[in-house]
Amino acid sequence: MRLPIRWLALPIALCAASPAAFARDPALLGPYLGASIGDSTVQFKDDETRQEFDADDTGFKINAGYRIIDWVAVELNYTDFGQPVDRIFGVDMEAQYTAVSVSALGMLPLGSNFDLFGRLGLARLDADFSARGFAGSDSDKSTEPLFGIGAQFRASNLAIRIEYEGILLDANNRDDDDWWDDWNDDDDWDDHNDSDWVSMLSLGFTYKFGGAPR
Repeated sequence: MRLPIRWLALPIALCAASPAAFARDPALLGPYLGASIGDSTVQFKDDETRQEFDADDTGFKINAGYRIIDWVAVELNYTDFGQPVDRIFGVDMEAQYTAVSVSALGMLPLGSNFDLFGRLGLARLDADFSARGFAGSDSDKSTEPLFGIGAQFRASNLAIRIEYEGILLDANNRDDDDWWDDWNDDDDWDDHNDSDWVSMLSLGFTYKFGGAPR
Protein backbone atom coordinates (compact mmCIF):
# COMPACT_ATOMS: atom_id res chain seq x y z
CA MET A 1 0.00 0.00 0.00
CA ARG A 2 1.51 3.34 -1.06
CA LEU A 3 -0.01 6.81 -0.75
CA PRO A 4 1.24 9.99 -2.49
CA ILE A 5 3.01 12.43 -0.21
CA ARG A 6 0.32 15.08 -0.79
CA TRP A 7 -2.31 12.72 0.70
CA LEU A 8 -0.11 11.87 3.67
CA ALA A 9 0.22 15.58 4.50
CA LEU A 10 -3.51 16.29 4.11
CA PRO A 11 -4.54 15.85 7.78
CA ILE A 12 -1.89 18.35 8.87
CA ALA A 13 -3.26 20.88 6.40
CA LEU A 14 -6.78 20.22 7.68
CA CYS A 15 -5.63 20.84 11.24
CA ALA A 16 -4.16 24.18 10.30
CA ALA A 17 -7.36 25.21 8.53
CA SER A 18 -9.86 24.03 11.15
CA PRO A 19 -10.90 26.54 13.85
CA ALA A 20 -12.00 23.64 16.07
CA ALA A 21 -8.45 22.34 16.13
CA PHE A 22 -7.29 25.45 18.03
CA ALA A 23 -9.71 24.89 20.94
CA ARG A 24 -7.90 23.82 24.11
CA ASP A 25 -9.00 20.68 25.93
CA PRO A 26 -6.76 19.83 28.93
CA ALA A 27 -7.98 16.24 28.86
CA LEU A 28 -6.14 15.68 25.56
CA LEU A 29 -2.75 17.00 26.65
CA GLY A 30 0.19 15.20 28.23
CA PRO A 31 2.65 12.33 27.79
CA TYR A 32 1.73 8.90 26.48
CA LEU A 33 3.24 5.52 25.57
CA GLY A 34 2.03 3.06 22.99
CA ALA A 35 2.68 0.08 20.76
CA SER A 36 1.40 -1.20 17.42
CA ILE A 37 1.62 -4.30 15.25
CA GLY A 38 0.88 -4.60 11.57
CA ASP A 39 1.76 -5.56 8.02
CA SER A 40 5.03 -4.07 6.77
CA THR A 41 6.13 -3.81 3.14
CA VAL A 42 9.56 -3.29 1.60
CA GLN A 43 9.59 -2.14 -2.03
CA PHE A 44 12.51 -0.96 -4.11
CA LYS A 45 13.85 -1.40 -7.62
CA ASP A 46 17.37 -1.68 -9.03
CA ASP A 47 17.75 0.80 -11.91
CA GLU A 48 20.35 -1.30 -13.71
CA THR A 49 18.72 -4.76 -13.64
CA ARG A 50 15.11 -3.49 -13.27
CA GLN A 51 14.58 -6.23 -10.68
CA GLU A 52 12.16 -5.26 -7.92
CA PHE A 53 12.13 -6.38 -4.31
CA ASP A 54 8.52 -6.36 -3.06
CA ALA A 55 7.64 -8.38 0.05
CA ASP A 56 5.60 -8.21 3.26
CA ASP A 57 6.11 -9.35 6.83
CA THR A 58 4.77 -8.63 10.31
CA GLY A 59 6.25 -5.55 11.95
CA PHE A 60 5.81 -3.70 15.22
CA LYS A 61 6.32 -0.23 16.68
CA ILE A 62 6.89 1.22 20.15
CA ASN A 63 6.25 4.93 20.65
CA ALA A 64 6.58 7.61 23.32
CA GLY A 65 4.86 10.92 22.73
CA TYR A 66 3.60 14.16 24.17
CA ARG A 67 0.48 15.99 23.02
CA ILE A 68 1.50 19.62 23.42
CA ILE A 69 -1.78 21.21 22.40
CA ASP A 70 -5.00 19.81 20.97
CA TRP A 71 -3.73 19.80 17.40
CA VAL A 72 0.01 19.04 17.81
CA ALA A 73 1.88 16.08 19.31
CA VAL A 74 5.50 14.96 19.07
CA GLU A 75 6.66 11.33 19.10
CA LEU A 76 9.82 9.24 19.36
CA ASN A 77 9.32 5.81 17.79
CA TYR A 78 11.19 2.56 17.35
CA THR A 79 9.92 0.46 14.43
CA ASP A 80 10.89 -3.05 13.35
CA PHE A 81 9.65 -3.87 9.85
CA GLY A 82 10.24 -7.61 10.17
CA GLN A 83 12.21 -9.77 7.75
CA PRO A 84 10.41 -9.81 4.38
CA VAL A 85 11.77 -12.21 1.76
CA ASP A 86 11.52 -11.99 -2.03
CA ARG A 87 13.00 -14.24 -4.74
CA ILE A 88 15.51 -12.41 -6.96
CA PHE A 89 17.39 -14.24 -9.73
CA GLY A 90 16.34 -17.56 -8.17
CA VAL A 91 17.70 -16.67 -4.73
CA ASP A 92 15.65 -15.87 -1.61
CA MET A 93 16.72 -12.38 -0.57
CA GLU A 94 15.90 -11.16 2.94
CA ALA A 95 15.61 -7.50 3.95
CA GLN A 96 15.67 -6.37 7.57
CA TYR A 97 14.79 -2.77 8.34
CA THR A 98 14.56 -1.05 11.71
CA ALA A 99 14.12 2.67 12.35
CA VAL A 100 14.34 5.16 15.19
CA SER A 101 12.29 8.22 14.27
CA VAL A 102 11.20 11.57 15.61
CA SER A 103 8.10 13.19 14.17
CA ALA A 104 5.43 15.83 14.62
CA LEU A 105 1.76 14.86 14.43
CA GLY A 106 -0.92 17.24 13.24
CA MET A 107 -4.06 16.21 15.14
CA LEU A 108 -7.60 17.00 14.06
CA PRO A 109 -10.10 16.30 16.88
CA LEU A 110 -13.50 15.12 15.65
CA GLY A 111 -16.10 15.26 18.37
CA SER A 112 -15.22 14.06 21.85
CA ASN A 113 -13.60 10.71 21.02
CA PHE A 114 -11.96 10.73 17.57
CA ASP A 115 -8.81 12.20 16.03
CA LEU A 116 -7.45 12.21 12.51
CA PHE A 117 -3.73 12.80 12.29
CA GLY A 118 -0.88 13.22 9.84
CA ARG A 119 2.77 12.54 10.60
CA LEU A 120 5.92 14.24 9.28
CA GLY A 121 9.37 13.39 10.57
CA LEU A 122 12.82 11.91 10.09
CA ALA A 123 13.85 8.28 10.56
CA ARG A 124 17.30 6.88 11.20
CA LEU A 125 17.07 3.70 9.15
CA ASP A 126 19.20 0.59 9.77
CA ALA A 127 19.02 -1.80 6.81
CA ASP A 128 20.46 -5.29 6.37
CA PHE A 129 20.21 -7.34 3.19
CA SER A 130 21.23 -10.99 2.83
CA ALA A 131 20.78 -14.05 0.60
CA ARG A 132 19.38 -17.09 2.38
CA GLY A 133 21.78 -20.02 2.21
CA PHE A 134 24.82 -17.77 1.68
CA ALA A 135 27.20 -16.37 4.25
CA GLY A 136 27.52 -12.64 4.84
CA SER A 137 25.25 -9.65 4.36
CA ASP A 138 25.33 -5.99 3.36
CA SER A 139 24.11 -3.22 5.65
CA ASP A 140 23.58 0.52 5.53
CA LYS A 141 22.47 3.34 7.80
CA SER A 142 20.74 6.46 6.49
CA THR A 143 18.44 9.27 7.57
CA GLU A 144 15.22 9.43 5.55
CA PRO A 145 11.90 11.33 5.57
CA LEU A 146 8.91 9.75 7.27
CA PHE A 147 5.24 10.30 6.42
CA GLY A 148 2.07 8.92 7.98
CA ILE A 149 -1.69 9.20 8.13
CA GLY A 150 -4.04 7.69 10.68
CA ALA A 151 -7.00 7.88 13.03
CA GLN A 152 -7.63 7.05 16.65
CA PHE A 153 -10.55 6.47 19.00
CA ARG A 154 -10.12 7.77 22.57
CA ALA A 155 -11.78 6.19 25.62
CA SER A 156 -10.62 7.87 28.82
CA ASN A 157 -6.77 7.69 28.82
CA LEU A 158 -6.64 4.81 26.34
CA ALA A 159 -6.68 5.34 22.57
CA ILE A 160 -6.97 2.72 19.82
CA ARG A 161 -5.01 3.79 16.76
CA ILE A 162 -4.78 2.72 13.10
CA GLU A 163 -2.04 4.18 10.93
CA TYR A 164 -0.27 3.90 7.61
CA GLU A 165 3.30 5.20 7.57
CA GLY A 166 6.05 5.16 4.99
CA ILE A 167 9.77 5.92 4.87
CA LEU A 168 11.14 7.11 1.55
CA LEU A 169 14.32 5.19 0.71
CA ASP A 170 17.44 7.06 -0.43
CA ALA A 171 15.59 10.38 -0.52
CA ASN A 172 18.77 12.37 -1.19
CA ASN A 173 19.68 10.05 -4.10
CA ARG A 174 23.24 9.46 -2.95
CA ASP A 175 25.53 7.75 -5.42
CA ASP A 176 27.80 6.20 -2.80
CA ASP A 177 25.34 4.51 -0.45
CA ASP A 178 24.81 1.24 -2.30
CA TRP A 179 24.54 -1.67 0.12
CA TRP A 180 23.36 -4.25 -2.38
CA ASP A 181 24.29 -3.98 -6.06
CA ASP A 182 22.91 -0.44 -6.51
CA TRP A 183 19.60 -1.21 -4.80
CA ASN A 184 17.78 1.88 -3.54
CA ASP A 185 19.52 4.22 -5.99
CA ASP A 186 16.96 5.84 -8.30
CA ASP A 187 17.88 8.26 -11.03
CA ASP A 188 15.18 10.82 -10.36
CA TRP A 189 12.63 11.90 -7.77
CA ASP A 190 9.65 10.40 -9.58
CA ASP A 191 11.11 6.90 -9.19
CA HIS A 192 11.26 7.36 -5.44
CA ASN A 193 7.55 8.19 -5.27
CA ASP A 194 6.70 5.14 -7.36
CA SER A 195 8.72 2.34 -5.85
CA ASP A 196 11.29 2.91 -3.12
CA TRP A 197 9.55 2.69 0.25
CA VAL A 198 9.48 0.77 3.48
CA SER A 199 6.02 1.08 5.00
CA MET A 200 3.61 -0.39 7.52
CA LEU A 201 -0.14 -0.49 8.10
CA SER A 202 -0.60 -1.01 11.83
CA LEU A 203 -3.16 -1.28 14.61
CA GLY A 204 -2.21 -0.34 18.16
CA PHE A 205 -2.90 1.67 21.27
CA THR A 206 -1.57 4.56 23.32
CA TYR A 207 -2.04 5.29 27.01
CA LYS A 208 -1.88 8.87 28.30
CA PHE A 209 -0.39 9.53 31.74
CA GLY A 210 -1.40 12.21 34.21
CA GLY A 211 -3.82 15.09 33.87
CA ALA A 212 -7.53 14.84 33.30
CA PRO A 213 -8.69 11.60 31.67
CA ARG A 214 -9.55 11.94 28.03
